This record gives sequence, C-alpha cells and structure tokens, in this order.
Amino acid sequence: MKRTAKAALGRALVRTGLWARTLQTWARRRTTLILTYHRVIEKWDDTLGYSQPGMVVTAANFERQLAVLKDDFEMVTLDALLVDQSNDTPGRRPRCAITFDDGWRDNYEVALPIVRRLRVPATIFLATDFIGTDRTFWHTRLIHLLVHGDPSRLLECPPELRSYPAPVRDGLAALARLGRAPAARDLDAFIEAVKASCDEDAIEALVSTLGRALGASEPIIPDRKFFLDWGQVREMAACGVSIASHGCSHRIMTRLPVEDARAEMVRSKAEIERRVGRQVPHFAFPNEAASPALLAAAETAGYRSVCAGGIAEGAEPRGIRLLRRLGMHEGVCGDGRSFDDSLLYYWLYRAGRR
Repeated sequence: MKRTAKAALGRALVRTGLWARTLQTWARRRTTLILTYHRVIEKWDDTLGYSQPGMVVTAANFERQLAVLKDDFEMVTLDALLVDQSNDTPGRRPRCAITFDDGWRDNYEVALPIVRRLRVPATIFLATDFIGTDRTFWHTRLIHLLVHGDPSRLLECPPELRSYPAPVRDGLAALARLGRAPAARDLDAFIEAVKASCDEDAIEALVSTLGRALGASEPIIPDRKFFLDWGQVREMAACGVSIASHGCSHRIMTRLPVEDARAEMVRSKAEIERRVGRQVPHFAFPNEAASPALLAAAETAGYRSVCAGGIAEGAEPRGIRLLRRLGMHEGVCGDGRSFDDSLLYYWLYRAGRR
C-alpha cells in the first residue's frame, strides 16, 4: 500500500507540473543531488550477491535510473562541485552526481559499461585494504553463512553467543524459528542490529562463532573475489571515473580514536595516488558516520570534500566541503522485476526538499 501511495504521489508530481517547477527551483538555487550506489548486479534473487537489499540495484534498474536522471539533470563530477562552489549563477537544470562506495567488482563488470554507454560521469570511493584481495566484508560472510546454513541449529543458543546484546540474540532466535533457509532480505534487520550494538572485534568473533555452530569451513566464501583489483581501478580511471577514498578498513570512524581515523585517511589517499597516479581530493566516511573532529582530520589529511551525515550545518571546517548524499537501491523505484518512474520522482522530490 505504501508503494502504491508513493507511486500515485509521483504521478501527481508530474501531472500537476510540480515536478517541472521543482526542477526549475533547484536550478535557480544551484541544487545538486549526490546519489550513492554500492552494488550493481545482473539479477534479483534470494542471495542478492550476499548483500543487504539497500546496497543492491539490478543492472536494468540502474540503467533506467540513469536514463531518467539524464533527462532532468545536468550530470556532473564531484570535481565540478569544487571548481564552482562559489558560483551562484543559476543553471539551466539542477545538477546530479553519481557515486559508488566500497569498490565492488561488479562496479567494473556491470556498472561501468552502463555508465560509459550513457556517458554519465561517476566517482568511486575505495576501501583500499580490500582492493586486489580475497577479503570480504563481515556482513557478506554473515549472509552467506545464514543463507546456506541451517539457522534452526541455533535454537539452542551456543554459550559463546549468550554474551551478545539482546537485539543480536533475539535476531538469531527469530532466524532459527523461520522454518526455512533465510533469503538475504530476511537478514537485513539482524545485520543492522549487529552493526548498531557490536564493535568490529565483537562482530568478527560473532561471524567465527556462527561459522562453527553452522558447520562452515574457512574461508567461508572460497574462490570468489568481491572487490576490484588495481588493474580494474586504473582502467576505470582511464575511462573517466574519478577515484576517491573510503578509508582503508571500512571501519566506522566515529568508533575509532581520531588519530587512527586520520591515519586511515592519509594511508588510503597515498595508496590510491600511488596506484592510479592521480590526486585524490574526495573522501567518504564509512556508513556516513563523522564528527567535526573527523572532518578536521580529513582536511589535515589533504581532502577538499567529505561525504558524511549527521553533522550540523556550519560545523565543518572552512577549508573543506561537506557533501550529503542520497542512497540509491532497487527499492527506490523497482522490485527486481519492474521499474516505475513515478517512484523515482517521488524519491528525488523528497530528497531534494530535505
């Protein structure tokens, strides 16, 4: 019902001319929508490439989203925002910038051909410790474990799990009672509970404990590379994709000492510049989690812009630009089988007003 209501509102935006007037207002105000994607996969299925639904868009939906955006927006690079940030001259159309987070291999294999075909500029933020390795994020391993394991074996909670916070224990109990192997979409709330209530060491211990309880062997996902290698990164750069930093370890930086976070900013920037041979002016905080002290650390590390949320207006240092982004995924305007332009108009209209 919510989806139907949103689609109706989106159609009303277009039919009444409010969408066109909104675009004109955004153009006068030099509004830029910065959109962030994570993974672009070929098809929608139960595994979703072992990612949360909010991180995934299908290739067909991604291409359709870009085509709609190109009709209504001037597609720009993040570099362009730095060059003209003091320019208040109204534009003919509002602007839109496309970004990707993490450095997933499908960004090269699936997304890049679409971006090139539609001639849309893009920026990719790399978590450099994962590039060119067989490593995976903890939530990828966790989804793989639970999708292919038998969660009912967790009905008798192993002693090692009893010390975890209640939301984690309750989530595991719910999965154990599901009566079937969970799909990736069934695990979304559980992963968010783990992320919110456990630090990185506790999460790694949880994945190992669940692996033992479910009878999985190490490595949990053998013989599959989820992330780009440096040759692919250089090829993307040669195709015009801007390469930026997402830190090294993908740890949430508000949970780290500021000096440790700054060290990651410095090291990841230097690694990309050495590997790609281009300056790296842009940084995106993992999970968009930042603080004024972390923004200052990013400025000290040599970045000119940061993508972050939860920072009060005016709290950023004067020498660095704070960028706010809108997350994009399949559910914005599709369900894995279809696409509805009206839902996209509604999504963008709400985002632009915020």
